[in-house]
Amino acid sequence: MQGQPALASLHPREKSFIMKVFLLLLATIAVASAQSEPWCRCAAFVTYEYMEMMVYEFPEVIIDSCEDDGAKQCKNRCIKELNEATNNGDLWYMTDMGFSVGQYICADLMRHTIYFLHNHVVYGYYEVCGGAWQYTGVKSQEMLCCNGGEHEHCIA
Repeated sequence: MQGQPALASLHPREKSFIMKVFLLLLATIAVASAQSEPWCRCAAFVTYEYMEMMVYEFPEVIIDSCEDDGAKQCKNRCIKELNEATNNGDLWYMTDMGFSVGQYICADLMRHTIYFLHNHVVYGYYEVCGGAWQYTGVKSQEMLCCNGGEHEHCIA
């Protein structure tokens, strides 16, 4: 069949499949281009043998780009944020709300049905534009222990 376009010789199901794939591709491109500003996330995590668990997340911030310079900007902002919020990793530091940093984390974990957490160092991480979480180099001075949503001194 010469002279017919390639799509004309396809079965209707094949045409439908190709059209769906094309629309999905367009939708993906639209979502990717809709991200108007590069962004950065900062969070605190505890480590388990086979996983990391986020225990607190700071508000998202806008950065200049998603490239290397934006990643450096994100890391530096997160280090500053983590150190200022915790007085350089002190879980017993009293916040402006009258709670220790550790108490704030334990109470938030309890709201997420995590009642007990014992002997965990809290690590600071950052994420650039939806990429992988990266370690900031910031960690708590002591271990975090939560008992029924209450921050307690850890006993090994």
